[in-house]
Amino acid sequence: MLRRLTFTGIVGVVVLGWAAPALAHVTVAPASADKGATDVQLSFRVPSEEDSPTTKVEIALPSNPPLLGVLAQPVPGWTAKVTTQHLDTPVQTDDGPVSDIVTDVTWTASNAAAGIQPEAYQSFNLLAGSLPDSGTEVVFKAVQTYANGTVVKWVDPVTEGGPEAQYPTPILTLTSGAASGHTGETTTTVATGGSASGSNSSAQDDADTAKTIGIIAIIFSVLALIGVGIGFAMRRRPAS
Repeated sequence: MLRRLTFTGIVGVVVLGWAAPALAHVTVAPASADKGATDVQLSFRVPSEEDSPTTKVEIALPSNPPLLGVLAQPVPGWTAKVTTQHLDTPVQTDDGPVSDIVTDVTWTASNAAAGIQPEAYQSFNLLAGSLPDSGTEVVFKAVQTYANGTVVKWVDPVTEGGPEAQYPTPILTLTSGAASGHTGETTTTVATGGSASGSNSSAQDDADTAKTIGIIAIIFSVLALIGVGIGFAMRRRPAS
């Protein structure tokens, strides 16, 4: 009987552990691109994991080296604010010197209904006219704000071979290229409208999978409890 109970307990623990949903992170796609690549669309995928809609998403871009010619794609129901930085030393390109770079883009939902609903995700897109032609990666930082006031900062550094970051920064790996440089300081802000059409997605696939796993776990747990009950009943049945 003891062995039966022990086995049942192990099954319950394994099933419940298997059913625990893994937390999704804010990520950037593609995960890698060539150094100096031009006209690259960067898609930041933001999951909404609180019992409240996500109503603001801020993406901070690096300034050394910078991404050049960055444009924010409007999202229906959201407004986009683009922050730029003026460079003391312009970046020389084939199309001439570039004196201003984008350092921050913030999308804000017009209301909670337009936000990213719980157990869904949405993509926020940027078009980079040119990626850095030096370095091995582009590290972004993301700040996610929920309608209930919860703020999640995806700013934890990711180190190879180190402990797993709880809120890792989105990273774009650079795979080949040359070199460049710049400096700068002044910040200005430009607002862009959010009424134009844009590609964004709100998918329930991950949420549906998690729900299915949860239902299966509940079924196994109930069966395990029934097995325990039958075992006790058989043990207490008087011998004939």
